[in-house]
Amino acid sequence: MDRLGHSLAELGIVIALLSVLAGIGWSSARGMLGQFRLMSAARLFQSDAQSLRALAIATNREGRILLTEADVEMDPQEAQIGMWLLQVGDKSSGSTEWDTLPIDLDGAAVSDQGERSLDEGGSEERYGVSLATWGTIAGPGIGNQDAIVFSPRGFIANPADDFVDGYITVEVVNKRGERAEDGTFPHVSLRIARGGLAHMEASETTALADGSVGVGGTTTP
Repeated sequence: MDRLGHSLAELGIVIALLSVLAGIGWSSARGMLGQFRLMSAARLFQSDAQSLRALAIATNREGRILLTEADVEMDPQEAQIGMWLLQVGDKSSGSTEWDTLPIDLDGAAVSDQGERSLDEGGSEERYGVSLATWGTIAGPGIGNQDAIVFSPRGFIANPADDFVDGYITVEVVNKRGERAEDGTFPHVSLRIARGGLAHMEASETTALADGSVGVGGTTTP
């Protein structure tokens, strides 16, 4: 009986230890998964900027990323929010009509595949990852508010006031991640320079993987 009693006690200890280890493992895996989703959303925006810039050069028509939806509250208890559109204008400058990608050989839009939605059930859903509110982006001319416009020369056509410290900055945020000491969530800033090149800057709680690629092919840890 004593031997059986010890065996049951030992078994209980083993089960308890396994439960603790499993909990630690799940917590670590959940953190890694959140970081993966965050980096995936950031790279998507960066890749979109690269592709749109190249398309503007190839077609001799303006291209723009139109920011349409941001997560104002950034409440971790609510679903993620974020949307942008990839569009091509009807002129090399001063476009008055914009088609959402892709375009057919006649230059007309054939679908809405240029819509990027991080929302729940969206085309690019990323659980817990939202697009943060952005600063004032007036855009060039009329009708380009909240738009980053690429010229056929590959440059950004936005006015100088849209560039803060030399960049137009857009942030994606993992609002279900662990907050830093300053209270901020893990996030990645996508900074697009006047020349049309962009790079990513991660918060201290978010690591950038080596060998990352994107517009300009640069990252800042």
